[in-house]
Amino acid sequence: MTIGTPVKIKDYNVHAVVTKSTSDGVTIRDANGREYFCFESELVISTKELVKQ
Repeated sequence: MTIGTPVKIKDYNVHAVVTKSTSDGVTIRDANGREYFCFESELVISTKELVKQ
């Protein structure tokens, strides 16, 4: 997944952007600055406006 892609965690109201992508998964950061590690299968491309990085 490309860095800077707006995403949403499936089944949660968390919108974020991809900050790091590795072979194990991706790290995303939400608008509050919290970082999450997720697998790509847990994410969907967000249609909301980009959040601050």
